[in-house]
Amino acid sequence: MVDRVRNLPIGAQFILKRTGGRYELLGHKRDTPGGTQYVVRRSGFANPTTLHHSCHVEIIKEPS
Repeated sequence: MVDRVRNLPIGAQFILKRTGGRYELLGHKRDTPGGTQYVVRRSGFANPTTLHHSCHVEIIKEPS
């Protein structure tokens, strides 16, 4: 199933279709100059980063 970052529940694990990287959605920041930022952590990396809301993703595991 292909979806977009903005439609994922917090805690979902997914694959970014463009790069094949595995990520986990940590949350979102709404009060930013560029709009909502989606905070994610890439598998194997400690520091969180952000993705654009329209990035195509494939869900691996929904949060329980």
